[in-house]
Amino acid sequence: MTTVDEKPSVHAEPTRESRRALRWKAYFDERFPLLRYGILIVSFYSSNQFLAHALTNPGEPMQYDLGSLMGSVTLLCLFFHLRVFDDHKDYTDDSRYYPKRVLQKGVVTLHELKIMGGIAIATEFLLGALWSTASLMSVLFTFCFSLLMFKECFAKDWLKRHFLIYAFTHMLIMPLFAIVIFSFATRRYPWEAPGWFWLYSFVGFFVAFNWEVSRKIRAPEEEMDGVNSYTKSFGTYGAAYLVLLIRVIDTGLVALVGYHLRVSPWFYIALVTLFAVCMIGFFQYRFRTTPKTARRMETYAGMYIVAFDLTLAIELGWTYGIHFTGLV
Repeated sequence: MTTVDEKPSVHAEPTRESRRALRWKAYFDERFPLLRYGILIVSFYSSNQFLAHALTNPGEPMQYDLGSLMGSVTLLCLFFHLRVFDDHKDYTDDSRYYPKRVLQKGVVTLHELKIMGGIAIATEFLLGALWSTASLMSVLFTFCFSLLMFKECFAKDWLKRHFLIYAFTHMLIMPLFAIVIFSFATRRYPWEAPGWFWLYSFVGFFVAFNWEVSRKIRAPEEEMDGVNSYTKSFGTYGAAYLVLLIRVIDTGLVALVGYHLRVSPWFYIALVTLFAVCMIGFFQYRFRTTPKTARRMETYAGMYIVAFDLTLAIELGWTYGIHFTGLV
């Protein structure tokens, strides 16, 4: 007979025998938090879409339309299929160093994950084809590059020995994500994107690179044998200074784009304020190095990604207005 004390907790960790919905919720919570990615996509998509409109249709209002919705879902699927590729590619190493992860414990299997990734990829191509030939072409280019990432540019061992180059090459997918947005926003091909749009797409590259370095900064007591980190490569504080350097570069580039668009002084005030806020995390880690302040480097980098994109989107929306068309 089961007593009250013996009753299983409703908060028990899911197992292979748990309901499918609970198993997948555990995976998404751990490896692909939908709320976090949703916020990222809203900010990233809005800034790139508004910039595409501002550059190709100067003076006209910004807009959200059916293409915005289809493109956003496509972008979500692109991010997810990258996660699936990474979890397959890194499965052996992750099983060794992170055996308690949902995938490593068998709560979700690689086969199931492959099916989900296949559905995501099919959705990308379907939505791209339904919207325009240009958007389909952009999705195809991005997918091909993701395959190259999955194969680690056919130089796996060499890239593992050159940690920074590994991250640099993988972050190059961010400009392609921006070009997917450009094609959904304008129905134009990637090679028709203006130079200023390409410049901003590499702002996204540097911001993502900033986050990539930040999330692999460790306090000395957290370092693990066999697991790469930027603090191992550049020293406890060298990695933090690298984050600062990258942040200076991407802030300067977005300021250039703002200058071309003749944005208001408030845009630059917001950029400087955002940079100053992120410096708090840098100084906390630099002068009080603990696992907690190391993790804050990633938190500030994630906040920066969302906030700087929203800054441009809000500036363009405030200046030109926003129309909602074709959504109902």
